[in-house]
Amino acid sequence: MGRILLFFIGAGLLEIFVFIEVGSAIGAWSTIALILLTAIIGLSLVRIQGLQTLMEAQQKVNRGETPAREMVSGMMLALSGVLLLLPGFVTDFAGVLLLLPPVRTALADRFLSRAHVRGDKGHTFSAEYYYHTETRTHEDDDRKGITFEGEAERKDDK
Repeated sequence: MGRILLFFIGAGLLEIFVFIEVGSAIGAWSTIALILLTAIIGLSLVRIQGLQTLMEAQQKVNRGETPAREMVSGMMLALSGVLLLLPGFVTDFAGVLLLLPPVRTALADRFLSRAHVRGDKGHTFSAEYYYHTETRTHEDDDRKGITFEGEAERKDDK
């Protein structure tokens, strides 16, 4: 718990330091414009790569494979979007790093090497759907069996 607290304090102080340095070099309004520009461009890239990752996951599911890497990559893209929305250059840098496919692949492989993914390759799931109507025909009875209506009453031994 202490490490997490130190991380957030350190990241906040680093972000403030970078804001001050960039603001003094290019001006306050230019700094704000740059932050907004990185957020807009970054979020559009997150959207494009997110759709691409979704299509890759659908292809794996269609082949009967577990889309574990795509799921982890999607979570990293969501984190990237959050980091790009937060105002700051350090968070923007981290968000852009997560947008790079080689970085995402390396992090996903590292995460998945420590995780256990369940799923059978090539296994498909199927289900049947039956529509229930109040009117039944004799043909339905032969195919699905006969349903009897009635009332039940539980009697105690007392």
